[in-house]
Amino acid sequence: MIIFSRRAALPLLIAALALGGCAGTGTRPGAVALASTEPAAAIGSGPLTPGNLLGVTPHAIAARLGEPGFRRTEPGAEVWQYGGGSCSLFIYFYRTGQGALASSYVDARALRGGKADASSCLTEVLQARNVPVS
Repeated sequence: MIIFSRRAALPLLIAALALGGCAGTGTRPGAVALASTEPAAAIGSGPLTPGNLLGVTPHAIAARLGEPGFRRTEPGAEVWQYGGGSCSLFIYFYRTGQGALASSYVDARALRGGKADASSCLTEVLQARNVPVS
C-alpha cells in the first residue's frame, strides 16, 4: 500500500481532475471543461453560457456573476459555488503555468443530489441574482 501526504496527493488530484475534465467522452453530461490556458481578463459580451465562463480570471467571473455564495481555496486552485433555484453551479479555477488562476471547469449539481445541466443551472443563477443574461 502506498501512502501519500496531503501535500503530495493534491497535485495528483488536481492533475487527475484536469485530465478527467478534458477527456472527450469521459466528461459528465452538462459539465464543461477547458485545458489550462492564460486567462482572459473579461468575459465577452453577449449571452452567457457555461463555455463563456471558461478561460477567464476570477475577477472576470465576479464582474459578470457577482461574488460566489461559497468559495473554497486550496493550494493552486479555487472552487466557487453559485446557487440557483434548484441547483448549484461550480466554477473551478486552477493555476496556469505562469501562476495566474484561470477558470478551467464548470459543473452543476442538483440541490437534492446528482447532476444538473450546466446551461440550465447558469440561467437559474442569473435569475436568482437578477443578472442580465447578455
